[in-house]
Amino acid sequence: CAHDDGGGCLACWEAVRLMKALNLRPKRTVRLVLFTNEENGTAGGRAYAQAHGNEKHTLAIEADGGVGAPLGFGLTVKSNGGFAQAKAWERLGTGPISEGGGGADIGPLGEKGVPLAGLKNDMSLYWNIHHTHADTFDKIDKGDLNACVGALAVFAYAASETDALG
Repeated sequence: CAHDDGGGCLACWEAVRLMKALNLRPKRTVRLVLFTNEENGTAGGRAYAQAHGNEKHTLAIEADGGVGAPLGFGLTVKSNGGFAQAKAWERLGTGPISEGGGGADIGPLGEKGVPLAGLKNDMSLYWNIHHTHADTFDKIDKGDLNACVGALAVFAYAASETDALG
């Protein structure tokens, strides 16, 4: 399915490729993990958290709302200082950062204390085609997809440069 979850996977993959193409050298490793089909029990997210949840993670980001125009990010952190630190990224082009973010696939990492973020999108088309045969790549606006790639790249790079969000 293009919007659920193909577009989000593609946007995340392209965000990492963009950082590499721009020769950015993140302070911390940016790890891309592609989860799909969380509707069947979040097996991938749970398995990843079991295998890697005790490793140091600065942030886990999920993009599971399609690839409509990006509207910013939701962020779940334990400390107000971490949220304030991330709010400063807005000036870099992330879009507005609001409290409360994450997603089903990265939820198991959140249970282990990892801060969580989720890309927010214009979902006006998403719910019309969600889980239907109409959820095909011809429904993806290339400009919106590219804007999602840029927002994710900026957000992931900013997170990689951060010591801890808490």
